[in-house]
Amino acid sequence: MSAIPTQGSTYERIEITGHAGGTVDIRLGVSSFQYFEDLMSPVVTAVMGVVTSGDTINGQGLYSGLPIVGGEKVRIHITSPIETERGESPGEFDMTMFVNKVTDYQLEKQKETFVLHLVSKEGIVNLNKRIIKKYKQKRIDEVITDFLEVLEADFEEDQIEKSVNSINFIGNMRKPLSLAPMLASRAIPDIGKNSAGFFLWQTRKGMHFRSVEKMIFDAKENKKETIKQEYIFDRGNEGLDNPEKSFTKIYSYNITNNKDVMAGQRTGKNSTYRIYFNPHTFEFTRPEQSVFYPTEQEGLNKPPQEKVEPPEADPTTIPKPEMANRIISGIYSVGCLEEKVVGAAATAVNQDNLSDVGQSISRYSSLFSQVVTITVAMNINLCAGDIIKLTLPKVSTESDVDPSQSGLYIIKEISHFTSANRSYSALKVIRDSSGE
Repeated sequence: MSAIPTQGSTYERIEITGHAGGTVDIRLGVSSFQYFEDLMSPVVTAVMGVVTSGDTINGQGLYSGLPIVGGEKVRIHITSPIETERGESPGEFDMTMFVNKVTDYQLEKQKETFVLHLVSKEGIVNLNKRIIKKYKQKRIDEVITDFLEVLEADFEEDQIEKSVNSINFIGNMRKPLSLAPMLASRAIPDIGKNSAGFFLWQTRKGMHFRSVEKMIFDAKENKKETIKQEYIFDRGNEGLDNPEKSFTKIYSYNITNNKDVMAGQRTGKNSTYRIYFNPHTFEFTRPEQSVFYPTEQEGLNKPPQEKVEPPEADPTTIPKPEMANRIISGIYSVGCLEEKVVGAAATAVNQDNLSDVGQSISRYSSLFSQVVTITVAMNINLCAGDIIKLTLPKVSTESDVDPSQSGLYIIKEISHFTSANRSYSALKVIRDSSGE
């Protein structure tokens, strides 16, 4: 008999290990499990509902008998309906997480219920680590790699994309994952040197550091290899007679954002005015350096555009500061990275923010031009950052495809949910251009 796409998943193993070393199998006590990944989060999280009896361990309930005080290791191995249908060997979702906190604890005679909030190892280790090093002329990807080694994080070399620009800065005893987003926003990829903006995020496959431009380039150049899954919104019930097709059916979708003009202006998507103060010379950056207009970017669903050299800056044609959508100001760091500051080092700006700040603001904002939320059958093969293709219908009586809403999307957020009798995946997907 074929698997039903939304039936409950199988808990192959769910074990929790206490600080004293005792391990308890709680597969039969898990009432629900929901797992989260986010393109803008360097850690993964999960929520697990647990129901146990009063004699689970040492004649007590799990909460008091183990006991659960936070930081316990939880081993999770789940087989989803799609694996069962395709005859794949179980093991896609097999990972270890740690208890962050316990909420909603209730005790009723011989039964206790509570919710375990889980987080990946890196989320806990990050709170115990500080960056005290000084980085001088280090590529940003090298700094990020150093952070990940401090966290003892799992990652492959090919999951860390190289940046072309270097950076000077001191960690100032801040946490690695507090510094990482700031550095990621300033990294410039080799594939698009006028488009700063990287993401550092975690999936069950490890840590990833990639630029927006590289993700889009790979999707356009290698569509067959890059597209992880195609989903179709089917108004009929055709999928009921075709089990394989039923796993690629969109059960519901919602267009949450479609080119918000005012939001784009507020974030500085279309233009920014950047002005910085030099504490050594008591001067501000020149007006002709300050206004930033983004160049035409290659969109996820747009054909490549011919590259045109930008015109030379003319101070007389640059609009006044109040004409820019967003104004950014700051103070330059001057001569503070050397033990003995003499000569040119005393007046050198450690990091010029003019080149990358405007680029990253524009690139990040454009990527959220269209945001769609969909619900599909549970597919644990998908991860945040993957490229998928959606086929969405027109609002009509016919089964016509809407070419403006259909096309390639990047998974920004993904959540897998499973309980005793149902399981599904919810995805928030984004892109920077319309059309197929």
